[in-house]
Amino acid sequence: MSASIGKVLSVKPGAEVVRAGQTLTLRKGMDVASGDMITTNRSGVVQLVFNDETKIAVGPNAKMVLDVSMLRGNRKAKSFAVQALGGSFRFISGNSKKRAYSIKTPTATMAVRGTTFDIWVPSGEQSAMLVLEGAVQMCSLSGGCRRGDYQCSMFATSPGGGVGQPADVAQYDKAVTTGFPFLQAQQRLLPPFQVNIGGCSGAEALSPRVRVDTSEPQRRPEREAAEPERSSASRSASRSAPSRSDPPAARAEARAGRSTSASATAGSVNVSIDLSDDGPGGSGTSASATAGGITAEAETR
Repeated sequence: MSASIGKVLSVKPGAEVVRAGQTLTLRKGMDVASGDMITTNRSGVVQLVFNDETKIAVGPNAKMVLDVSMLRGNRKAKSFAVQALGGSFRFISGNSKKRAYSIKTPTATMAVRGTTFDIWVPSGEQSAMLVLEGAVQMCSLSGGCRRGDYQCSMFATSPGGGVGQPADVAQYDKAVTTGFPFLQAQQRLLPPFQVNIGGCSGAEALSPRVRVDTSEPQRRPEREAAEPERSSASRSASRSAPSRSDPPAARAEARAGRSTSASATAGSVNVSIDLSDDGPGGSGTSASATAGGITAEAETR
């Protein structure tokens, strides 16, 4: 067996690991190694702790591949890559440096900033994340990025290549209920995996509150200096106040020279996209996509 990078803290029957071409039933206390593919069926739940104290919970109907390289001493990772190929997960970063972590799905990559967040991959067409602590930057394969740094921030990729938020609070609530099982029943998790979920779940879920950081760090003071009339108190209030009546729309880059529409179905998830260009003098290009209860919209002007 390859060197151990962590172990199974808890497992609910219905979980397996594929290692060196062999399929093994996961058991409590079993070591995990780089290259392992962990899969669960509709009843399986796995909770893992790694040598650097990173923790990952794997929900039902999920598939994940580990690619982890530990530094000498085996307490921090040189590289900690996870491929979340389907299903739901909770990720809690450990003692390794931020740049060591790389979380990938079929449609996105996520950069960790000292973070706890949940991931949902309903199909090969879309991925979603919900930030619980810290900050996460989500980038689509086409290069569009959004950063969530408030609790309950949710982002999703769209088939058009953008990264956006749920179109409204109803879509947000539906996504939470459908795709993030650890928000609905934290009691299935061990205490180290349980976090304060605030108002992120159920009918009382808050409207997504997200500050998008699109400026370079060294240029931020210049931007604020250009707005002397806006006090720090008013900036803080506007950033933190949720708005259920006017949730932020998903915006991403899109290109289209004519009206186009397409749709596809993967399993029980239907994905559709509709692009329209109003032509000269029109309002621009817009796109929307729905998958597994999440609607992402994109618009350019």
